[in-house]
Amino acid sequence: MRKTDKNKHISKGKKTFNQYTILGLCAVSVGVGGGIFLKKKIGPVVTDYAGFDPESFKADSKALLKEYEANPNKNFTPAELVNIGLEKYRSCEYSYSIGVGQASTIVNQSIRNAQIKNGDEFFEEQISRSSMVSLANRIIQEGENAKVYKGKANDVESAEYTSEFTNYSLDALKENLGKTLSEVFIYIISDNTVIKDKCSVTKTNENIKVELELDTEIATYYYKLQMKNLSNLSALPTFEHIKQTYIFDKNMTLLHSIMDEKYQASMSGITANIQNNLDYYYHANEYLKIPELNEQFDYSIEGEAKYE
Repeated sequence: MRKTDKNKHISKGKKTFNQYTILGLCAVSVGVGGGIFLKKKIGPVVTDYAGFDPESFKADSKALLKEYEANPNKNFTPAELVNIGLEKYRSCEYSYSIGVGQASTIVNQSIRNAQIKNGDEFFEEQISRSSMVSLANRIIQEGENAKVYKGKANDVESAEYTSEFTNYSLDALKENLGKTLSEVFIYIISDNTVIKDKCSVTKTNENIKVELELDTEIATYYYKLQMKNLSNLSALPTFEHIKQTYIFDKNMTLLHSIMDEKYQASMSGITANIQNNLDYYYHANEYLKIPELNEQFDYSIEGEAKYE
C-alpha cells in the first residue's frame, strides 16, 4: 500500500512538473478546403494540414492599404480594417512594440515580448518567467538571414544570453518559427479566417476599435507551428478560442492590441490547458536602438492604453 501511494505521488508530481514546463515553453512563443481536415483522437481534436496552403487564405494587405488611402471612407469589413492597419504599421521605416501579459494553467507565467524595426534590421525578444520556468529567446534579422539566441530569464524583464546562436535563412525561419521578423504578425487574418458574426467595428472621433474572433484552425496555422517548434511539443497545439481587439487612431495607425487565447498543448504524454492574456503597445514611426546581445531591453516604456 505504501509503495502504491508513493508511486501515485511521483506520477502526480511528474504530471504537474510537465504542465509547468509546457506552460513556460508555450508562453514564449492563426467549410475548409486545401486538404485540411480534423482527426478526433483521445484528448483534443488534432488537425491534419496535409496539402494545406496557408498563403491562399491571406488577405492582400498591400492592396487593401492602397484602397484605403484612395478611399478611407469606404465600408471595409473588420478583417479588412485590421489588415490595413497592420500593413500600415509593417510599412513604417522605424517602429517598435512591447507585449505584456501572462499565461495561466496551474500557475501564472509572466510574459514579455519586444519587437524593433530599424530599416532592414529587426529585433525580437520573448521572455517567460515563473517560479518553475525561466526562458528567453532573442532573434536578430538582417537582410536575408536571422540569428536565434536561447537565453535564461533573470526575471520577467531581463535575461542572459550566450554568444551561441542558430543561423536561419528567412525561408527556414518561417518554416521553423512561423514567420520572419519583417512579417511582424503571425496570424492569418482575412474574411475567410474570422468568425464574421463575432467581429465588430466601433469608431469614435479619435479611435477605431476592431474586435475579431478567429477561426481556430486556419488563422492559427503559423502560430501553432511556432509553438510546436520553439517548445518541442509532441503535436501542434489545439485552440478553443482566439479573440483579438485592435485599437487604431482615426488614420488607422496601430496603437494597441489585446489577445485572449485558450488552447491545449501536449508534451511527453501530458496535456495542459492554457489561457493567454496579452497586451501589445505599438509605436509606429518611432526609432528605438536595438540592444546588444546582453544589453537589457527597457520594458518600462510600453506606455499606457488611454483609449477605449
